[in-house]
Formats: sequence, C-alpha cells, structure tokens
Amino acid sequence: MDSERRHFRRYDLSLPLMVRRADTGQASEGFTRDISSRGIYFLIPSEFPSGCRIDLTVSLARAGVGELGSFVAARGRVIRVDRRTKNGDAPQTMGVAAVIESYDIIRSSHLEGLGEEFSEMRR
Repeated sequence: MDSERRHFRRYDLSLPLMVRRADTGQASEGFTRDISSRGIYFLIPSEFPSGCRIDLTVSLARAGVGELGSFVAARGRVIRVDRRTKNGDAPQTMGVAAVIESYDIIRSSHLEGLGEEFSEMRR
C-alpha cells in the first residue's frame, strides 16, 4: 500500500498559472504539474518559501483567439519546495507543492473590466 495517501483525486494537467506571495506581492508565472480540489503542484522560475501564503490564478481554457477563458482564483499555502535540476539551457525551476485553502471558478463572461491581472493570462 502507498505510504502517501491522498483523499482527493489528482489530475495531471499542465496549465498556465500566475502565483503571487500574499505578504510581499512577489509574482511569478509558471505551469501546473498536477492539481486537485485541495492541493496543487506547480513549476516556477523563482523560489517561494515553505509556509508562505499565496494567491494563484490558473487559466483553464481559451474561448478563442483574443478572448478570455475561464480561470481558477485560489488562495493557499506553500508546504514544500523542490529545487529541480537545470536542463541544458533551460533556466532552473522550482517545484512548489501548496495546499488550496479556498478557490473560485471565474468564467470568461465575468472577467470583462477586471484589468491587467487577467489580461496577462490571455494566451
């Protein structure tokens, strides 16, 4: 039997995300590796210390070229940071595991007029 038991199903998904430290406002963009309703593991180029509170914005889908998709806006806390080895010319990334304390799903129809924070995720 697995020594690490999970109560919520994890989904292996690579989705763009923006993460921001709640205390300093330091922000970084990266990608999810896996996600569940209570936790997330993501890869970013900068380190966020274990225990710090974070705000996450995860892009779920694109409605079309130049249109906003839906997002998950979440709050959580970093519980583990893994230094990942550098791969060739690619910059070193940090693997970050975080517990999700609360989240909302924001549909594209509700995003109009929310400003710069969401316009960065329009890819």
